[in-house]
Amino acid sequence: GTRLLSLAAAIGIARQCFLNEYSWLETPEETEALRSISLGTAEAASDDPMHIAIFAAYRCLGSESTHGPMKGSGPTADLFRQQVLEPAEERRLIDAIRVRAPAANLTSEAVREQYESNPYPRWTRIGRFEHALPAPAALGELFPGRNFSGLPRSGAKVLVAGCGTGRHAIQAALRFADAHVLAFDLSQASLGYAARKTREMGLTNIEYCQGDILEMEGVTGQFDVVESVGVLHHLEDPVAGWRALLQRLAPSGVMRIGLYSERARRHVVYGQNFARSLGTSAAPESIRRLRRAIMESSDAGLQRLTQTEDFYTLSGCRDLLLHVQEHRFSPTGLAAMIGALDLEFLGFELADPAMVTRYRTRFPEDAWLTRLENWEEFERSEPDAFFGMYDFWVRRKTAG
Repeated sequence: GTRLLSLAAAIGIARQCFLNEYSWLETPEETEALRSISLGTAEAASDDPMHIAIFAAYRCLGSESTHGPMKGSGPTADLFRQQVLEPAEERRLIDAIRVRAPAANLTSEAVREQYESNPYPRWTRIGRFEHALPAPAALGELFPGRNFSGLPRSGAKVLVAGCGTGRHAIQAALRFADAHVLAFDLSQASLGYAARKTREMGLTNIEYCQGDILEMEGVTGQFDVVESVGVLHHLEDPVAGWRALLQRLAPSGVMRIGLYSERARRHVVYGQNFARSLGTSAAPESIRRLRRAIMESSDAGLQRLTQTEDFYTLSGCRDLLLHVQEHRFSPTGLAAMIGALDLEFLGFELADPAMVTRYRTRFPEDAWLTRLENWEEFERSEPDAFFGMYDFWVRRKTAG
């Protein structure tokens, strides 16, 4: 019984280590112990489930370190599926993904290369909406009192620009009744991950393609809903990307945008400067050393980084502290861009009811919570309010 429990724990640890991309530094003693296991070369070792589980906590079973993909069966079958079969499926699915537009410039190409090496985020589960709603009803729930009758009640066309590993595209497909979702991204590796997760969830209403927001000629037609969360702030010119997306928005359509907050990411900027001071590169071992330095530091600003989910995977840490391009904004900055694009600000998608209550207490005259000058003041007193990012909806002023 003890052996079975220990094996189950070892397998669980190995599965988690694969998900965080082996982000922990390895001691010389551990490296030597791995050599002694000789997984994939000594039959006695490779037949031992415990040896397989221990090795898989340090090296992917499908990596060259195993001298060929290991075969898993019995208690290690799930490890084999996760580390060998699923990555192989992603590579096969990539072949079926159409290229609609290549990277538009050097910045786009650098971003593409980052996410080819480090698809982000690596996720396993997703929260489902209790029930899909027609687009007018879904937006009406978010923003009571506004009129969304121009949106179709069924079969809404949704564009997800910069879909990454598919989480946003899948959420959109589950949120809007009978939606047809076109999702694109620069990174083939990310799209392979997205396609596998979509198939795993049994969804058939999402089409994935490779493309750049700045080169949208390959995307035809207009869309009722356009979502681009966590993407525009990685462009060389975020407003240019926003304008390109607007060309694909139907006259009565709505748009969801996600952008970083300057105030909320102040500790991230501090960490980025620290990473530069160490000469950290995108190489896995360099990121591991950066993580160790942060964890061992007594600096409160650096310790704050350890409270973020992204810190605990290599791709997340690279996205957080070593991104090739990043812009940050403020509520008044959002107001200026929204005004320049002649859009109506519908409001933030706020997950914290307590924050809504605090805002309403301070600004009772703003019934729809849309005055960005108020949000500027609110964020000044609560600089961590938009710790993730500003997640908000807009539409053309003529749409309502």
